[in-house]
Amino acid sequence: MATANFSLLDLFEQAFGYQTEAFKPKFSEASGYGDGSSTNNLVKARRNFGVSGSPYYANDDYGKEYYLPVTITASGINISLPHPVISVSSRKVIIETPLTERRGTVKELVNVQDYQITIKGFAIDKPNRFPEFDITLLRDLYEHNVPLSIQNPITDIFLLRPDRAGSDLVVIKELHLPEVKGVKNVRPYELVLVSDEPFNLYEIG
Repeated sequence: MATANFSLLDLFEQAFGYQTEAFKPKFSEASGYGDGSSTNNLVKARRNFGVSGSPYYANDDYGKEYYLPVTITASGINISLPHPVISVSSRKVIIETPLTERRGTVKELVNVQDYQITIKGFAIDKPNRFPEFDITLLRDLYEHNVPLSIQNPITDIFLLRPDRAGSDLVVIKELHLPEVKGVKNVRPYELVLVSDEPFNLYEIG
């Protein structure tokens, strides 16, 4: 059987231009007591789920465990994104008005813009086989022109809040497939999503 050796850390840097330790997270195990009564019953455990219930770990199609899985629900079907590295950003719109003969400005907060979620990862297939199925799945997600549900411990923190009515809806804004040299069965991908906050519209008159 043919095998292929590659480093996701090196491929990530080649595809996206910077290094990440997301594929080799280092954590010290949390210590606790199995029954709370004796130090002799000390056990080691790790936290497997976030506060909102999204898992911290998952296994890929080949049984390899990875950290902070991302699941997107489209048309009632749960789709796990392969080997994701996720980031979240947002900006505030602030009007700054200079003061006459005084230092500084008066700052007026207009609004907080949508959260932008960037997911970078790799579609991986068997050696010497292009990951056509995963790429097709990413295309179908991108062309799904309605809000999608996202589950991830990081995005849950920003989206599942009372002031957003607990909505985890997002819209996929961009899809990128950067090239990577020397590997047939691995293809990088990048998705850019924006949060979709529900609004209530009322007719006046």
